[in-house]
Amino acid sequence: MSAKKSSIILSLALLLLLPAVSVLATNAAKDNKKHKVEVKEPLTPDPYIEKRLDHPLKESPLNGSTMRGPVNTLPDGIDVSHYQGTINWGAVAASGKVGYAYIKASESVSFVDDYYQYNMAEARKHGINVGSYHFYRAHVDQDAQFRHMVSVIDPAKQDLVPVVDVESANGVSVETFASRLRRFLKRVEEYYGRPPILYTYVNFYNKYIAHRGFDHYPLFIAFYQDYKPSVSDGNKYIMWQYTSKGHVNGIHGNVDRSKFMNGHTIYDIIYP
Repeated sequence: MSAKKSSIILSLALLLLLPAVSVLATNAAKDNKKHKVEVKEPLTPDPYIEKRLDHPLKESPLNGSTMRGPVNTLPDGIDVSHYQGTINWGAVAASGKVGYAYIKASESVSFVDDYYQYNMAEARKHGINVGSYHFYRAHVDQDAQFRHMVSVIDPAKQDLVPVVDVESANGVSVETFASRLRRFLKRVEEYYGRPPILYTYVNFYNKYIAHRGFDHYPLFIAFYQDYKPSVSDGNKYIMWQYTSKGHVNGIHGNVDRSKFMNGHTIYDIIYP
């Protein structure tokens, strides 16, 4: 067959095939469109699975909860932080041992406890009165520390009067410590409209706080002995944290436990 004749035949064949190819392409496009699978972004992982201490639960769906039932009048309470990990608050409530819980919120000028929002919402949801505490540092700027505390502890979400946790003088003198703490507590009181509860240990209280103008503030004292504590100025504390090695269903490991003292009840610290 001559080259010219072969070329003519090939051209004719291609012309005959073009409509069929076009139809196939069109059908394929329609088929792809019909069966196209929409690829979606993966769902957000459960925020409560394998939480890390450097990964705050700020996006917890529980953050906005305002659920609160009748006041729980059980006289014993606990205080918790990220050290307890994920707490099963349903089991804590079912234990019948806990009427209130103080939950770590903030520390110094920047730290926010990773489990704060989760603990607050879940404890309250299960009928436990909740309050927040700020861990105070005497050696850092008082105004910055105050601004940080009030930015974290929302008055609208508190069942109980806030606590200021004071455990160290951080190297400052006794008089400087007392002066700074008085100023800090005054600002906290002005903001929340109630004198904050002052938490500390017996020995620390006797050295840095007793006889230095803090009688105005309700006292929450830590003392891990089998007998009741007493402080050098005779101040009548309202709560006694009697152990740091308590055990409560729903909490892995040890937890601080406390109870009301000297005739006080939960109604003395209900906020506002």
